[in-house]
Amino acid sequence: MSDFDNKLPVNSVVEMSIDPNHTTAFVSFTRPENGGMDMTYEKIMAALDENFISYGIQEDEIRKALDEKRYNENICAAKWTPPIDGIDGVIQYYFSKDKHIAPVEDEQGVVDFKNLGLINNIVAGTPIAEISFPTEGEPGTDITGKHVPQRVGTPAKYVVGAGTALENGDTQIVAKINGNLVFKNGGFVVEEKIVINGDVDVSSGNIEFIGDVTIKGNVFEGFRVVSKRSITIMGLVTSAEIIADGDVSIKIGLINSKLVSKGNVKVGFCENSSINSEGSVESPSFVGGEVFAGDKIIASGKGVMVGGKYTALNGIEASVIGSENYTKTIITLGNNAVLSEEREKLEKENTTMNEQVDQLGKILVTLADLAKKAKLSPEREQMQTDARRNRLRILNSVRANQRRIEEIDQALQLTQNLFVAVKRMIYPGVTLRINSSVLKVNSVENRVRAVVKGGDIAFVPL
Repeated sequence: MSDFDNKLPVNSVVEMSIDPNHTTAFVSFTRPENGGMDMTYEKIMAALDENFISYGIQEDEIRKALDEKRYNENICAAKWTPPIDGIDGVIQYYFSKDKHIAPVEDEQGVVDFKNLGLINNIVAGTPIAEISFPTEGEPGTDITGKHVPQRVGTPAKYVVGAGTALENGDTQIVAKINGNLVFKNGGFVVEEKIVINGDVDVSSGNIEFIGDVTIKGNVFEGFRVVSKRSITIMGLVTSAEIIADGDVSIKIGLINSKLVSKGNVKVGFCENSSINSEGSVESPSFVGGEVFAGDKIIASGKGVMVGGKYTALNGIEASVIGSENYTKTIITLGNNAVLSEEREKLEKENTTMNEQVDQLGKILVTLADLAKKAKLSPEREQMQTDARRNRLRILNSVRANQRRIEEIDQALQLTQNLFVAVKRMIYPGVTLRINSSVLKVNSVENRVRAVVKGGDIAFVPL
């Protein structure tokens, strides 16, 4: 008997390795020997079943390995479906949380050292942040068929501050009011009012705010305070500009400054300043400058109005108007008075423009005579063209002024029951205009009321 006849057949054997977390299972099978039985698909499946592997079985891979007789090679027989973790919610802010006080540079690269970006104005309805919701994710399954839990996404952390709200299905934080946008205590808030605890100067820059402004100090030369609402200044305003859509209150006073208000104005004193208010203007002392009030000018307290020009549509009250030095002081009262001043200005403009029209007409006549004799030089042709164009432009302006003069003439036919009240005295040097009537005061009058009688201004006892 030969040695070959003594060798027994050896069947192919399956071997298995399983990941401890049951995420994968690998099988390998040996080469059969001496005519032993080869590995079969059923034997591998039985081995998987014996090891409780029932999910993610790679049938195609197993069959392929058997067909290709890939002996002693690790074949992935099963693999899990890993869980899909949820995505955390995120909040994306449209504005910087950090406040940087620095000069603002415009598109041309010019740096404005008076604009330090102290205030971040925002309008109601403006989105402040975008919020994405977290996702749940999906659980996985290991190769034994057990569920593997996923990590669920966590919501974004945010604070809905004062003056803001959640909108659009809680996916946005938006401003609910107009104001100053600031980040504090973990969230953005919109402040309707701002308070500057010191002065408006190089440390603060100009103030331009959509809400109410309170300044506890002074406003210094060259700086500007602008508000879409009211402005309150506890100190002094010197050579500065104040503009408000609401009321303005300046506790100490206004010197060499410009103030524009759509509300009422109250100042401690007004010296050599311009005030234009759609409401009333009140101060104990007006010295120099120019004041216009859409309602009344009231010199309260000591009630002095000395020098300058004062115009009000509905009334003027003061204790003293003018001075012992006969300081030139112009008092204009009533809409008709304002219209009369406008009419005078337009008449003067028309007189000047008509003179220009005459001069241009003479130039055109001269050039026309020269053109009859010889062709004009290019320079004179250009002169002729410019003269015609300018003459037409000026004539159009004259006609526009004349139409406005006619409108004013019709309005001047209306009268108003207006008066200037003087509680103590009014001095020579004062010119009174009430509607279309004018009076130059030539003697001191005490405790009187200036009214219009028979078309003339007269004083009656107060």
